[in-house]
Amino acid sequence: MSLKEELRTLKARLEGGRPPAVVETMHRGVADLRASGAADRVLKAGTRAPAFTLPNAEERPVSSAELLARGPLVVTFYRGRW
Repeated sequence: MSLKEELRTLKARLEGGRPPAVVETMHRGVADLRASGAADRVLKAGTRAPAFTLPNAEERPVSSAELLARGPLVVTFYRGRW
């Protein structure tokens, strides 16, 4: 299955069975994000991110500078449950 087909399937699953007003709100939220220009301000692949400190899974602060001092750093964001 191509990526486009997978995305169409996902969209149908996420929107299926929801009231039309809810689907419209979802679409409006996506349109608002696109119109905001936020996508133009995200870091591109290979761009160095600014230094940061964030809590880890155990709620302890972790510094990107300290981790980078030990070697390459990969950051993963977990969406969580909404």
